[in-house]
Amino acid sequence: MTFFSRITLSNIFLTVCMIFSSVNVFAAEKKVSTNAPVVKKDSGASEKKSKKSASNKPSNNSSGVQLKPRGSNGSGFLKSYDRLNFQNIVSVNGEPLPTPNILENILQMPTPEVVKPQSKLDSLALIRQGCAAKASSIRNFLESINLQDSNFESNFNFQLPNFFNATTGKCLPFAIALDSFGKIQSLSIVNNDKRDANSTMTTIHRSETSFVYLVESQNLNSGFENYLEVVLDLNDLIVYKSNQANSSIPPELIWEISSLIKELYSKVNNNERYLARIIYNAGDKNNWAQVVSLEILDAVNKTVVADAFWVDRDGLPGGFFTSSGTELEQNFWISPLNYTRISRGVGRSSIVLSKSKQVKKGNANSVVTQNYTYSASHQGIDFAAPIGTPIYAVANGKIIHYGPYPAYGNLVILEHEGNYKTYYAHLSSYNPELVVGSEVRRGLEIGYVGSTGRSTGPHLHFELRKNNAYLNPLASRLELDLWTLRNDDQYHLTRNMVLFSSQVVPK
Repeated sequence: MTFFSRITLSNIFLTVCMIFSSVNVFAAEKKVSTNAPVVKKDSGASEKKSKKSASNKPSNNSSGVQLKPRGSNGSGFLKSYDRLNFQNIVSVNGEPLPTPNILENILQMPTPEVVKPQSKLDSLALIRQGCAAKASSIRNFLESINLQDSNFESNFNFQLPNFFNATTGKCLPFAIALDSFGKIQSLSIVNNDKRDANSTMTTIHRSETSFVYLVESQNLNSGFENYLEVVLDLNDLIVYKSNQANSSIPPELIWEISSLIKELYSKVNNNERYLARIIYNAGDKNNWAQVVSLEILDAVNKTVVADAFWVDRDGLPGGFFTSSGTELEQNFWISPLNYTRISRGVGRSSIVLSKSKQVKKGNANSVVTQNYTYSASHQGIDFAAPIGTPIYAVANGKIIHYGPYPAYGNLVILEHEGNYKTYYAHLSSYNPELVVGSEVRRGLEIGYVGSTGRSTGPHLHFELRKNNAYLNPLASRLELDLWTLRNDDQYHLTRNMVLFSSQVVPK
């Protein structure tokens, strides 16, 4: 009897548990079913919120244009927008694309009279690139490009003894930098002429602190997932047909691209026959988007008219240089806005201020205006522009002051690598999304032209300082490390040239 009772109680308990579980499962299924539309709605809302919060971060395919690999045409490890099958997109997710003529405005902007220093790299043309005939040894390779460097040869053979045994193809893409004595500073070379996902790039460069050579190798099948190649008609880019350019280029890169084309534009005679080939890193949540190369191509003669390559630099902000080592940075550091004219530069000048006061003449009051002239040293450049004109950060940096300051009025101070600071004064207002401590990228709007503080009219007062000492970026032959290609920077340049240049592929 006791045994039966135990069985019965156990069975009852198990039955109740099964019924309870079934009810829970049914209820859960019902709950999921009834909440499905809500989940879908929440997903859409969060997607919209995510898109808004990431508006400063480009996506790999934010325009909806289908990306496709280029194959083995010299840029096989990059993704590319197809220029010929480009869709004329007028909106993204129902929202119209912005259409600012940033580039057209920059091209119409006056260029400051700057006497640039003659760089050693410019005069001696110490950087070379191409696709050299396949060789059996480093000595044969150097001989094929008319170079000799026994010390480099021995270091190469010691560190890369089997390199030329693993090469394939008709020629080897390379970029090489020499010092003023003709000795090799850096060599970047790819092990086959396809430069595709199966290729390996090797860079061997001299250490800045010793006479040894360092070797870096990278397989092109990884590390470039966010890199995109865009080819546009130069004329479309200049008039900035946003329906085309902005759908393939992140908006935050347009100011930088515009400034580069302004630098290179003088070499172009007729826009209609030229193309702009742009390669950029779309970035991620931890890194800014960045243009890594820009080439102006002659579509008729199939040649490169002008080029620019991004160079990361230790201890300094990165910068752009041409394939011959010519700097393109100085104009970035003196162009914080689209201005009308430079109303005053660095140096001593006379300033006239007017002051009005009421005086009594007989029974009537009259207003008398008096002019006061004083001489003062002006530590900065005044760019005249209408109130509200956007002001851009001239380089990546960090905001260390963002508010009023007596004579400067509304002031923004950016701190940059290398102990550099830039000052932007007399602003009418600020970018409301920024605060002290914000990291900003080059080309980001940080404020707007005004006439606050001690100001005689709407303008931007701009200063460049190093170690808190004033610098005149318009000074004749001023050579700063900001726009000098140092020996230690050369391997970054040869690396990007051999990766992204269209001149190192087989003809």
